[in-house]
Amino acid sequence: MEINSVYKTDCLLGFKNIDNESVDLIFTDPPYCQNRAQNITNLKNHKDVVTEFKFDGYSSEKEYLRFIEKVLRECYRVSKDGASGYLWCGDDFVSYINRIVEKAGFQFRKVIHWHKTNPFPAIHTRKIFANSMELIVHFSKGTPKTWNHKHVNEMHNFIETPICMGKERKKHQTQKPLKVCIPFIEISSNENDLILDPFMGSGTTAIAALMTNRNFIGFEIDNGYCEIIAERFEEFVLKHANFKGIKPQIKL
Repeated sequence: MEINSVYKTDCLLGFKNIDNESVDLIFTDPPYCQNRAQNITNLKNHKDVVTEFKFDGYSSEKEYLRFIEKVLRECYRVSKDGASGYLWCGDDFVSYINRIVEKAGFQFRKVIHWHKTNPFPAIHTRKIFANSMELIVHFSKGTPKTWNHKHVNEMHNFIETPICMGKERKKHQTQKPLKVCIPFIEISSNENDLILDPFMGSGTTAIAALMTNRNFIGFEIDNGYCEIIAERFEEFVLKHANFKGIKPQIKL
């Protein structure tokens, strides 16, 4: 399996081509998102509004969590001793993810909170607060071997940024900002390490890896998202013409 490539395949199939204990860091955002109410009027700058939780492609929470457990067991197999992992999740089911992480063999370490400074507003008739927080579960295979300590103020389990805006924003419902991902990648991996993302989505993990001189392997089954990743690779290469001679690519 070639590094610095995103393979258009189901991750559980793709895992079969990854050697045991070959990955330095897991960083991934599984396919969960928010239902959005349509045709809401009188809301400036927001075409839709977050209303309630759903699981992409899965009929129930139990089915979804069984799938995540299978993925995490494979992540454990391919991770080196001392490797860390970061997995995004919603606050609705973070406690389930914590337990699944440990069932897969990892040690649960901490829940990290991302505060979105510009979340979609809640519908006032639902009498709920705006969903301004998403969570990252940090785990490791044994004690982390890599821990690149930053300034003490950057080592909190809380990070605050806007959601993706401007040129960085692509057509992906749950795209995470590079400003949120890069700090944790820098803390838990070193240059030239290999990062695995089983759910590449818009390709943020790959771009973050390239920007920090790490290598990556990823999987993504959605054609539209693969097109977004290919576009981002092209943009990155054009912007960094002398970048290490690496040509990131989509493998069909």
